[in-house]
Amino acid sequence: MQVTQKTIIKEIMTNSSKSRLKQTLNEKIKRAEKEMDQLVFQQKKLEKQFEQSSDAVKQKIQQEINKRKQLVRSINTQLKSIEETPLGTEYTLMETDTVVELHEGSIWHPEQKPVIVLEDGMVKEIRQRW
Repeated sequence: MQVTQKTIIKEIMTNSSKSRLKQTLNEKIKRAEKEMDQLVFQQKKLEKQFEQSSDAVKQKIQQEINKRKQLVRSINTQLKSIEETPLGTEYTLMETDTVVELHEGSIWHPEQKPVIVLEDGMVKEIRQRW
């Protein structure tokens, strides 16, 4: 019988993983900044088009801009954290589902998640604690 189980994917911090993580986060910042620029443009366009632009529309656009500003602040915090993380440190990359083959007599503890440890994209270790 096959069952699906959550598995934690961890990665060991190396120079290349630091670089990759920072690049990904910087791309997210650029995307958020571009979205903020588009929102400001849309707001100005609406104000010109409808001289009496509703406060509700202005407020909604401002909320969306504030969400992106908060996202940028959060990403900058993550970037700082990555910079301060020493090489060789394990960090959780993601959690995913894996298929586990079970047979009669198999030992299975569904509350204990297996851990796959990566180093520069290669599987370094698989931990199953049961």
